[in-house]
Amino acid sequence: MKRELKQVLIVKNTVNNNIVIAKDFYGREVVAIGKGLGFRKRRNETVYPEEITKTYVLVDRPDSAVFALLEEVPFEVIEISQKIIDYAEEHLKGTFNVNLLMTLADHINFSIVRFHQGNQVPRLLNEEVKRFYKEEYHVGREAARMINEYFHVDLPEDEATSIAFHLITATENKSNPQTVQIMHGVSDIVKIVEHRLGCSLDEQSLAYSRFIIHLKFFLRSVLSDGVVHSETAFVSIFNQLKSEYEESLDCVKAISDYVMEHYDYRCCDEDCIYLMIHIVRLYQMSKS
Repeated sequence: MKRELKQVLIVKNTVNNNIVIAKDFYGREVVAIGKGLGFRKRRNETVYPEEITKTYVLVDRPDSAVFALLEEVPFEVIEISQKIIDYAEEHLKGTFNVNLLMTLADHINFSIVRFHQGNQVPRLLNEEVKRFYKEEYHVGREAARMINEYFHVDLPEDEATSIAFHLITATENKSNPQTVQIMHGVSDIVKIVEHRLGCSLDEQSLAYSRFIIHLKFFLRSVLSDGVVHSETAFVSIFNQLKSEYEESLDCVKAISDYVMEHYDYRCCDEDCIYLMIHIVRLYQMSKS
């Protein structure tokens, strides 16, 4: 009996036909989603586990306009969106809030409608997503397969990119414009390195993966003004690296110039040292 009490929810208010805001056993506000749930339930009524598809604990209350997105989305699309999120959480080892469900369901519904109308929408950043967010892209491909199978449609292959992009934005908690900036920046810097080193980088190598991770975190910090420099004196260390790895110095300078031009941020010695370390690894690997 106690176990059952902990599982039930009490309706606080109705959002739309399929969503209610409720309180759980611990007094937390949650978003409860279930087919026709908002239509059947009124304030202070009980919601049982078998009536619910998914619940989300409310940390930041979404704007009412966000909830309104789901008014025109068929519940079947909400269900498949939730299955995709469950799959993503398992494979990406992370959690997502109700905002992703709403934006993803809205996107999937839009894609299905456009497919039936015979209209294709150009996708952005296909290559960047495939190269720099491989795990999210893998989830996106599986998601596209699930959608095609469930709704008997044949969405284009690059639908995987769009879904991955939603996951990337939600995971990094960034607005789309900032995520785009980071991805373009990473792509441009990789091109600079390949041009300066005169080789193509091995995208399957551990050194490459570490470099990409470093670039994403570095550019994210630059864009959010979150760069914190250590008080340690890096001048002598950088001078030593410059003398030992002259062939990589030109590459670091080119990256520094690029960051200054596009982000109005001047790389300090500490930034250059970390870039140098990664570039030296990549250079030595290309030579071997």
